[in-house]
Amino acid sequence: MWMINPEHMCIQHILGEHRELHALMGSIERTKPGYKGFERHRNNIKALARDGYIELKSLKTRHEQLVGYLKNHNSPIEEVPTLEYIPKEVIEAEVNIEKSRKDLIDRPQACRPNGKCREKILNSENTR
Repeated sequence: MWMINPEHMCIQHILGEHRELHALMGSIERTKPGYKGFERHRNNIKALARDGYIELKSLKTRHEQLVGYLKNHNSPIEEVPTLEYIPKEVIEAEVNIEKSRKDLIDRPQACRPNGKCREKILNSENTR
């Protein structure tokens, strides 16, 4: 989750983040004991939260933001699955927006067209 205004993102990054949100929902579901590899999923989510990459409290809202930029969207996110098996620090974690901005600015080759996110983010900073 980048939590950057989707207006400042290229379609490639919007699609990528959208895909990551759905994958995260699956990982949350797989943290329950009884799922094969539940500890691995739990550890992955803890690492993502610690490093400022995910924000569970904003999953559904962020999904709705991204969907506004997608044509023919047909994969809604229902309510976030139970978080009872996820540590409190993960539930309360927030995305490191500055880290996300830097990531998009520093990797213009990942955008389609090249550098579109970088250009939009830098232009938005100049208009603040």
